[in-house]
Amino acid sequence: MVVQMIEVKKYTHGDVTLNYAETLNEGPPILFLHGLSDRWQFFLSLLPQISMRWHVYALDFRGHGESSRSPPYRYIDHIGDTVSFIENVVKEKTVIYGASLGGMISLMVAARRPDLVKAIVFGDANIKLKYVRGVMKDFHSFWSGWEKLAGLDIPIDEYVEKVGDMPIDIPWREPGRYGDGLDYIDVLNKTIYLKHLDPKVLTPWANGGEDDEVFHDVTTGYDEEAISDIKCPVLLIQGNSEKGAILRDEEVEYAESRLKHSKHVYLPEYGHNLGCYNFETGAILRVATTFLESLR
Repeated sequence: MVVQMIEVKKYTHGDVTLNYAETLNEGPPILFLHGLSDRWQFFLSLLPQISMRWHVYALDFRGHGESSRSPPYRYIDHIGDTVSFIENVVKEKTVIYGASLGGMISLMVAARRPDLVKAIVFGDANIKLKYVRGVMKDFHSFWSGWEKLAGLDIPIDEYVEKVGDMPIDIPWREPGRYGDGLDYIDVLNKTIYLKHLDPKVLTPWANGGEDDEVFHDVTTGYDEEAISDIKCPVLLIQGNSEKGAILRDEEVEYAESRLKHSKHVYLPEYGHNLGCYNFETGAILRVATTFLESLR
């Protein structure tokens, strides 16, 4: 396997500077968009294989990773940043692989600017806003706990201990601590993401479950009905809800009834992160690379 070199770069538009990674190879473009609280390195386990055939871009959303701390962190802001990035950096129609929040952003970019998006790989995200609200409520201990822990300037071992000890109460695990059942590397991985995160990213998620105004503000720009305007192929990848996945059957049915060219794959071995957090990516690589080959 030939592993492509990756260069990390910056792109500035307006008052926002976006950090991104780019492979130094030829090929059609694919843009990776991560989920809430993550950064472009979320996709490290996928990039060696994908970059054999594709020119990869992987973006840090504002407030995440090494991108600038430039609130607000609403859907509409991420959508605008992504459109600007494709127009001025990628400079041609691209495939978007969007995970979680990145998946929702990819749908809106494709709906608003079909001239910019060739296809979407949609990785276990919500499609209907009522389920986004449900995620805010059900995973409140994540959002509120991570908000307190994000961006700390403390020694890494102390940081890992704090993350591991964070109290959680979520639907698919027994109440306890974040680190229960996880090894040191699992907790270290999450700690690194939090270290490179503006805590203000999580503030509306910690409060939006109960506050209507906060919820509607942070989701400004997302319109579930707009997916009917998407013209490109969309691969909907759904994980196992008993392992933390969030894409509901009702949402899949809703999308398939409105998207002009959609396919759906259920991967029961995966939770929400589809193997990327723990580098168990055999199944997701099989699905993603096969779908991508169909676009060549």
